[in-house]
Amino acid sequence: MTQTPKTLHIVLNGVSEDSRVLKCAWSLSNAGWDVLVVGSSPSGDADELTIGYARILRLPLKLVIRKENIPKIFRIFIRGETTLWLISGVLRRLRKYRRKLTEKLGIKREVVVPNLHRAVKLITPVATGFDPDIVHAHDYTALPIAGAIVEILQRAGRPAQLVYDAHEYVPGVAHLTKPMAALYTKIERKYSKGVAAVFSVSEPMNDLLMDQLKVAKRPTIVANDPLVEGQQPSKRHLRTDIGVAADVPLMVYSGAVAPQRGIQTALAALRQLDGVHLVLIANPKNKTETDLVASAPDLADRFHIVTYVPNSELVSYLSGADIGLIPILHRLNHEISLITKFGEYMQALLPILVSDVKTMSAEVRKLGNGEVFIAEDVDDFVRAAKLVLADPAKYRAAYSDQVLSERSWERQAEILLENYNRIAGATPSAQEHKPFIVSKATSLEETV
Repeated sequence: MTQTPKTLHIVLNGVSEDSRVLKCAWSLSNAGWDVLVVGSSPSGDADELTIGYARILRLPLKLVIRKENIPKIFRIFIRGETTLWLISGVLRRLRKYRRKLTEKLGIKREVVVPNLHRAVKLITPVATGFDPDIVHAHDYTALPIAGAIVEILQRAGRPAQLVYDAHEYVPGVAHLTKPMAALYTKIERKYSKGVAAVFSVSEPMNDLLMDQLKVAKRPTIVANDPLVEGQQPSKRHLRTDIGVAADVPLMVYSGAVAPQRGIQTALAALRQLDGVHLVLIANPKNKTETDLVASAPDLADRFHIVTYVPNSELVSYLSGADIGLIPILHRLNHEISLITKFGEYMQALLPILVSDVKTMSAEVRKLGNGEVFIAEDVDDFVRAAKLVLADPAKYRAAYSDQVLSERSWERQAEILLENYNRIAGATPSAQEHKPFIVSKATSLEETV
């Protein structure tokens, strides 16, 4: 293939905070691929972004509750975004209760993929205009959409091929009902028979995927390790943001906060860790976080929450702490993954304190870059934290250049590109790398 190969990435989120999607797009476009990412607009209005040479088009793939979509008689009660957020929450709960009631009563309802027809309708004209060689489905939620798009392109005589990036193991996704999990499993098996490649994030996940997908060939691992080259010095400083001096022991947790993430264990442990502070880098409006704050008024001076920094600045920002926390509970998908923050903490040279989930605890014990504690066991957390704080240099010594190189996105991008070029029969010319920064596109024409 002499012309520039093209790839269309599909994901059902807002893209800008999905580090894996951004890193795939950035690396492939630097390597000479023409990359277009289609994601879901968080506002309900289409917009355009860029990351390096790659273009991001966000479409209203999901129905967003907006004031103008609510009957006029009810609009007088709406006062700003908070009310809309509350309405959205009420509607979600009503759907949940309706589902549970129908299941209890034995009423059979057709199980369908949410937003499938809406998304396919919106993406089809973009895909046909772009004419990709590879359509990349990010996670099980995007697979039915991407699969349908590939079928449409192939019927039109365009030889697009499908790649499935299995971010999670479907039977281990806690929020899926059994009927929904069964539906997504059926879809996974359907499309996995004809995909050009399946990517996963770890060998333990592959062990489960072989049977889940009913495939004979082992999926290719593209671990979600942090980008090194594209990292930028942080414009903010973690300790300055929370008003903590350089000599104060500081534990950090970065990422989504929910009960299964185990932050409650770390917070309770603070009462036995005199002088130690805990900071979350997260969405400050998260309900779990507000519940945690309300549960520990006595720790208000040592428990902090700060907003996210750009992904390109995260490693620099994290480096201001003393320990990186992964206190997650025992859940199937937690057992089989080396999650993103594991590599981010490593690149920030932080000792890692992880619960005894299978894959990550084994990695910490192998590398000697941290300590393992029993999940949900406050006393054991305290024991492990004291060990790390007593001699942090001992754990940082595990981060040799070779170890950090192996746990970098640059190494994973080599695997990704090798598979892409093989699938498309392409030999694109690499371009001078642009900064790893998400920006607004200047016009729609630039994106489509």
